[in-house]
Formats: sequence, C-alpha cells, structure tokens
Amino acid sequence: MKIQSKVFGKIIFNFKGILFKNQDIISGEELVECDIVSKDTRNILNSLKKLRKLNNIYYVWDYNKEFKKLIYSYKYNHRRVMAKLIAELVKEEFYYVLKREKIDVVVSVPVSRKRKNERGYNQVDEILNFLKVNYVQLERVKNTKKMAEILDEEERNKNIKGAFRISGNVDFRGKNILILDDIVTTGATLREIKNSILEQFANKSENKNFENSIINKKISNIKITVFCLAAAREIKVNRGEI
Repeated sequence: MKIQSKVFGKIIFNFKGILFKNQDIISGEELVECDIVSKDTRNILNSLKKLRKLNNIYYVWDYNKEFKKLIYSYKYNHRRVMAKLIAELVKEEFYYVLKREKIDVVVSVPVSRKRKNERGYNQVDEILNFLKVNYVQLERVKNTKKMAEILDEEERNKNIKGAFRISGNVDFRGKNILILDDIVTTGATLREIKNSILEQFANKSENKNFENSIINKKISNIKITVFCLAAAREIKVNRGEI
C-alpha cells in the first residue's frame, strides 16, 4: 500500500508538470511555441533583479511574489526547462561574483535523495549546467524535512545538522569557495555546509600532528561566499553571515 501511494503521488506530480507547462508563471496565460515565459514576464523578472550583498551572501531578487511564482513553477511544477531561463537572467551577476571574489571552486547545494526522486533533478545543478561552470557536488546523507515548513530557527538547525558529507577527493584548503543555492531564509543550510567543509579538514589535522600548523593555516585561509537567487526577510533582519 505504501509503495502504491508513492507511485500514485509521483504520477500526480508529473501530471501537474504537464498540466501547467504551457501557462505563463505570472499572467497565467497560455504560452505559444513552447516559450518558457512570456516576453512581459521576462521583462518583469529582469526589472526586479538587482545584485546585492549581505555580509558574505550575494543575492539577485527579493523573495517577492514574482520570484515565488518563478521558483515554485521550477521546483514543484516539474518545469526543468526553467533552469535555462534562470541561468540567462543571473548569468551576468554570477560571473561578476566569480571574478570579484576570485572564486576557485563552485559548490552546489544538494537536495535529498527523496526530493531528487520526486522532482527528477537538483534545481541548483541544472542552473549551474546552463551557466556552463564546473562545480563540486556534495553528498546529502540525511533526508530532512522541508526547511520551508519549519519556522523556528533552532528547529531548522537541528533538522539540517549532519546532512552533508564532503568527498575525501575534494580539497578545499586555501580556496575561495562559492556556494550556490536558490533561496536563503535563515542561512541554516548554508551554515551547515560551511561547518561540514571546515570540520572535515579539522579532523584531518588531528590525525597528522606534525602537519597541524600547515593544515590549520590552510583551513583559516578558506573563504566561503554565497550566491543565492533570492534572500528572504529573515536573513536580512538577522544580517547573518553564514
């Protein structure tokens, strides 16, 4: 029964994508010739974007109703093609940050296996693919509740704790790292990724005492910057650095 329920849920999810794929995300009008959005909607999204920086977090849009429609359609209406539109809209800002911060490594925020199976893709990876940039994929080792459903910041931190693992083949020491995510709300997910990176190399230094001073210096030289599509009110109020 449980398996049947999962299969039925996936069918409904895919059907939603088929049902809404030819409707404009803002006007709701039917699109012609397989356009991703109407010209008016593209212009609206362009007019609302502005690259801003909050401590070490760059973001392009406020988390307003227009952006909510954009990201909801992309993530929950099975519109994978929206990644191309988003990449086109943020390309200039993204490459500006890469150059300004002298980025060595781009890191994608992973979704849980459950969420990826439901959606069929990682929304951040798809955008990075269209931006044509090499990036590192972290491993998501814990299925978590949807962060959007958790309002309490302490509960968010507990929910995401221990969710990520860094591959042993990746060496971030002494690197300028850019983490790409779609939305930053309280920064809990991004802080956990940062902690996972720093803890991995801190553990390595404990195992090789004679190299401690060199490794610790390289850890201290790790610089982490964030690029998000949108920032929610919570992170702006807290002005929290991840």
